[in-house]
Amino acid sequence: MKKAANPPSEKAKARAEKRAKTAAENEEIMREVLSETPDPDQPLEKPKGANKLTKRIGIILFVIINALVIYFTAAREFTRKELPPIHFSFTNVLFLLGGLVCLAIVLGCETFKYILMMRHLGEKVSWRHAFSTAALGKYYDCITPSGAGGQPFQIYYLHSNGYSSGAASAMPLSGFFTMQFGFVILCVFTFIFGNSAMNATGLTGIKITAYIGAVAYTLVPLMIIISGVAPKIAMRIVAFFVRLGAAIHLVKRPNHAIMKAVRSLNNYSVNIKKITKDRKLLVKLLVLSTIFQLAMCSMPFFAVRTFDGKLGYFEALFMCVFIQAAVSLIPTPGNAGAAEGSFYIVFSSLGTAGTFWSMLLWRLQCYYSFIIIGVLIYGYIAVTKMREKRRQLKQTTEQAE
Repeated sequence: MKKAANPPSEKAKARAEKRAKTAAENEEIMREVLSETPDPDQPLEKPKGANKLTKRIGIILFVIINALVIYFTAAREFTRKELPPIHFSFTNVLFLLGGLVCLAIVLGCETFKYILMMRHLGEKVSWRHAFSTAALGKYYDCITPSGAGGQPFQIYYLHSNGYSSGAASAMPLSGFFTMQFGFVILCVFTFIFGNSAMNATGLTGIKITAYIGAVAYTLVPLMIIISGVAPKIAMRIVAFFVRLGAAIHLVKRPNHAIMKAVRSLNNYSVNIKKITKDRKLLVKLLVLSTIFQLAMCSMPFFAVRTFDGKLGYFEALFMCVFIQAAVSLIPTPGNAGAAEGSFYIVFSSLGTAGTFWSMLLWRLQCYYSFIIIGVLIYGYIAVTKMREKRRQLKQTTEQAE
């Protein structure tokens, strides 16, 4: 006779009931998210910024962090017993111009991406709007924590300048998606061919952190792809990690957090499909994004050589990719503090001349320049609006007379 199976224990029953309840909650959240159909004609609201107190605290912390990093790196640089002399010549000026060319390539690639997307979506093609969208995206990336503020303001800017809601959403989100992948491509290339350059510095901690940062950087585009191909699997992955966070008291209201995350992934996936369904366009956007990232990571070479540092191009490129991947985990605006500190530690370990000044020049080119350009664009927009109001007021006055 076959032995009768033991009835399930109370703990097993409780686990089964919990799994069934979790699955039902996931299904309900998924059904609600997928049933949401955004109206393409609905006007978009301007993204809300942080409240005044939070903004002031953020600015104060930003200034303090930057000041401390610059102070400590300067103190370390100028307290050396023997400082190598820096000789400026025509060659140094050429390297300085090389860094500025990299900045122009960065903005040019991002601008051309928007031109291609405007044409593909049948929207009006405007170089001015394409450039402003690209520059303002970098501006908000530089002033918001973790560089996560650019897309909402780009969407609002495009829509307020006559682009449809669908196109205004699809272009910045597709630009972000391909930009992430561009850096991932550069990371893979660097981790395969550039390990020896990083090993020469002896900074194993930065190397390991870079690997972790690159994996984290890959997660967002990977989850967007999974959400488009298999939304239920993406839902389960998100739900697992959110509920894990809730179990260790890091996440409050887990179902709300899951819905918010899944809704964002679904929004990205739906909008990106409008662009990526054209494979030729997708390849062009990925190539431009990779060139963008290559130009960004080439800036340290020109900055170091401007101040007479002896460093090879690929050596500088590989180390910059490691630095960028490592500091991507730091949630400060533009990775402030961590980027400067990492640059100084890595490049000073090689004994290059003028490391402190190279660091300042590099940050001016790859960070502060975007803030300056963004401020200038907003200044231009403000002046244009003021002139338009004056013109309308003058017309109204003349008609009344």
